[in-house]
Amino acid sequence: MKIRSLENVPIEDIHRAFTRAFSDYVEPFNLTVKQLQHTLQRCGYRDYLSFAALSEGEIVGFTLNGSGQWNGKSTAYDTGTGVQKSHRKQGIASQIFEVSLPVLKAHGISQYLLEVIKANTKAVDLYRKFGFLITREFDYWACPGDALRVQSGPLPEGITIRPLEDPDWSLLCRFWDFQPSWQNSVDSITRVRSSISILGAFYNDVPVAYFCMEEGTGDIPQMAVRPEFRHQGLAVVLLEQITHLLNPPEIRFTNTCLDSQPTRNFLLNLGLEPGHGQYEMILEF
Repeated sequence: MKIRSLENVPIEDIHRAFTRAFSDYVEPFNLTVKQLQHTLQRCGYRDYLSFAALSEGEIVGFTLNGSGQWNGKSTAYDTGTGVQKSHRKQGIASQIFEVSLPVLKAHGISQYLLEVIKANTKAVDLYRKFGFLITREFDYWACPGDALRVQSGPLPEGITIRPLEDPDWSLLCRFWDFQPSWQNSVDSITRVRSSISILGAFYNDVPVAYFCMEEGTGDIPQMAVRPEFRHQGLAVVLLEQITHLLNPPEIRFTNTCLDSQPTRNFLLNLGLEPGHGQYEMILEF
């Protein structure tokens, strides 16, 4: 078994290994090469900070890492760690971590962030062994695009709806009930901004609510309403209009914070149910 960097490794080779490793996962992934490439771009993928285990020249295990800033610190983000079924129970994931951690530190990384499905207890135990601590718990909500039941009422007086082309994130972040996860962060949205539609509700030409949706997937990285404009149906209006505009095959609310009761109430009122929850975990060097 050889552990090496994924620097300059073709995306097609990574996609092949990714598909095999996650074919029997709790939440199976069925991404095309283009979709995987887009996901990695959104998460700030760095090939020189990512590693693979090779057996006879074939990738049988991997860790795909991104990097950026998180809470003011230089951070690596585990976009995906997987081992194909035929090579599990051999300690490959542990070997990859043992090789990668010194490299991350050498590149000035001061903390390592990831999310893991709660039901994947083996992975949770592995991360705990390396010193990762649980920082938050997330919910995952999804439904087919044509099954979403939204029925908005009339707009409140003085409110207009239009695209938010150049969002002022320093203003919009004041609407949040919780900090978005890495893949839903402002930096992640910015990395793939051309594929993210943002619809805003305006009062006196100032945004008071917004909804982001990724074109093609229906993934909703962020939504928020200014506190004093809540309970007026703005979120439902925005969701209805952006769904009508993009007509996604599925609606996905990923990594909503378990502690955010307003978000949970909103999604439950739409008839959605949470799926497999996740832990957000972090390792500080």
